[in-house]
This record gives sequence, C-alpha cells and structure tokens, in this order.
Amino acid sequence: MTAPSVELLPHHGLAALGGEPHVFHCHHYNCFLQKAVLDQGALVDAPELLTAPAAEVALTQLRTLGATRQQAEELFRVLGFGRVDLSGVGRGGGTARLSGSHYALGWLSKFGRASQPVCFMPAGWVEGVARHLHGAAFTAREVECVAAGGKECRIEVTPGGPERAASPGLGTLSKFGARPPAALATSVDEASIIAACAGLPLGGDAEGTVHAFGVSLTRHYANYYNLLSYRFDAAMASAAGEAAQTAARMLLVEAGRVCAFHTFGGIMESAEWEALVKPQCRTREDWLYGMVAAVNALGWGRWSVAQVRPGQRIEMVVDGSYESNGHLAAFGKSDGPRCFLVTGGVAGLANLLYNADITERPDLTPAFYAQTFQRPGFFVAREVECRSQGAAACRVVAERL
Repeated sequence: MTAPSVELLPHHGLAALGGEPHVFHCHHYNCFLQKAVLDQGALVDAPELLTAPAAEVALTQLRTLGATRQQAEELFRVLGFGRVDLSGVGRGGGTARLSGSHYALGWLSKFGRASQPVCFMPAGWVEGVARHLHGAAFTAREVECVAAGGKECRIEVTPGGPERAASPGLGTLSKFGARPPAALATSVDEASIIAACAGLPLGGDAEGTVHAFGVSLTRHYANYYNLLSYRFDAAMASAAGEAAQTAARMLLVEAGRVCAFHTFGGIMESAEWEALVKPQCRTREDWLYGMVAAVNALGWGRWSVAQVRPGQRIEMVVDGSYESNGHLAAFGKSDGPRCFLVTGGVAGLANLLYNADITERPDLTPAFYAQTFQRPGFFVAREVECRSQGAAACRVVAERL
C-alpha cells in the first residue's frame, strides 16, 4: 500500500501533504525538545502537551487524505517514525505496536535508558488515526517502551477522550516579498543546491528510519512543533509567571541551537556536501550561503542572508517561517518574537562557522558541543522582527559576545 507523497511548495518555502506542512528535523531536536517539556513536569501536564498536537495533526491530515489504515501505517514509515502495526486497534480500542521507533531509539542514543515510556508523539499520532478510522474519541498511551527497557513499544488505545482541535494546516502564509539583496558576493549556486537536496532519497527505509548526515531524520509535522511549543510557553507562564515563561523560551531556542549544531553540522560534513557544495565554496561565507541554500530545501520557509560581518555578525531574514505561519493561524498576533527554532538555528549556524570551525570537520560530539558554547566569544542570536508581531518577514541577528 503506497502512502501519498509530500509535495514541495517552492513559492512558500514549504513542503506539504494533506494540507499539513512537513519539515525535516533530527533526533537531537526531537528528543531535546521532548525532554525540555518533560523536565518541567512539576509545572505543566507534559504528557498531554506532547501527545495532543500529534493527535490533532494526524486526525486533520488523514481526514483530508481519506487514508486507510494501511496507508496510515505506510505514511508513518515513510516519514521516518519507525513502523507501526495498527491492526490491533478497532472500534473498542486495542493495542498498536511500534518497531524501530524514532523517539525510543533516538532517546536511547542521546540520553540513555529512560525512566518512563517516551513515545508520546507516536501515541498521539495513533490516537489521531483511531479517531479518523472509527469516527469516535479515543485516548492513547504508551504502556511499554524500548527506551525504558521494554521488549517492544506498545501503545494502548481506549475509547473516550477530550475533544481535539483541528490543525491550522499551512497556516497564515507569507506574501513572499522580494528577497533582500545578497550581503556579499558568492560563488554558491542556490538553485542547484535546492534541486539536489530535493532529489535526495530521504524517505524512511524498510524499518521506517531515515539515516542521513550523521543523524536520524524525520519528515515531521510543523504544526506538531508549533502547537507543542506555544502551548508549553503559555502553560509555563500560567503555572509560574514571567520567569518560568522566560525559561521555557530559552529552552525552545536552545532546542533550535542543538538542531543546527547536529543537523547543519552533519550536512556540512556529509559526502553530499563534499560532492556538490564544497567545490563551489571559496570563502567561509560561501559555506554560509551553501548552508542557507540547503535549509531552503527543508521546508523551513525562505532564508536569506541580509548582512554579514565575517566573524562578528550575521543577519538572517526568513520569509514564511513555519513558526510564524502556524502562530498567526492558531494563536493570532503575538506581543513578541515567536520564531524560537529559527533563532536557535541562526545562532547554531554562526557558531559552527566562526566558533567551532566546521570547515575543519570536527567530531560533533556532546563534549565538543559543550566546548563550543562555553569558550569565550560564542554567538548569541535574537529575533528583532517577527511576522507573528505583524512584520513582513522574520529577522534574526546573531552576534559574537
């Protein structure tokens, strides 16, 4: 049974399937973000925050597609989440079984054995499938997990549960104005890099895994991240006020920095980079332009380098970021910047280029990550304009301390 394929929307910098935007993210980002929420479990309902968005995006998407159970199972595999067997789930509930779970294996790789089951997103996704297939409310909870020492990942589905909101879909799309003029002359051919990246075989293998660039990738749901992040932000503020909300936002930005360090770093150390991009690079700033071209194939909106002071400052303009699209549609206009992933991503990229010296192909280990962000003169980023606040595009500045 063939799953529908993700469609590229180059005029919006997005990729979509069944009205849902999809973005590439690695196990470092997925597991760090999840752990950041779980660690605040004394203040927020972490399991609900991590599960509900997956149920909402899955239900909305599968209804739009009119997907069968077999198509849903195949979609889970192709997106890189592992394999799921839904045959044991019927109108009265039942059990879904996962093998090769991205979240369980990613957690073990990054953090070691867990104290509790960690497949919250897959559990929510299974709930959404059950609601779609049987037209009734269900609740799903993982009761056995490989990451916690179980023999398999097993999700129990029971009838009944809260109402689930519809996903905001593609969100409030940008009008995509003219790109800012190139900050520096570059020998990098962005169009050829985007085309090459779009042609890479980045769907799940027979086991539902996507191994590329030294990480385990997923073609995840942008709205899963949006709904999780912004609800977490609000829940922290509601539970413990401004200080807790500030801490939540710092964690969300740090998740983006972790993502950039491992995924961007892995791309710039990959065989594909060596073959296609590196031959075009004459300067370190060409590496910057090459990485931005690759980012523009990930479904994260359209990134443009607006200003560079080599070794000191990078200014990035992002038009149609999936964060701003989703925030405007689901939560309305904001009173402050909301592109936490982009902010962390720009900080991570600046540090890779000018602090970690990715051109020398260092080993991207946890120790090297800590060393990079502890040595004097690392880069910190801030979002100075955001579409969520009403700006035409999002603008992030990374500067050396």
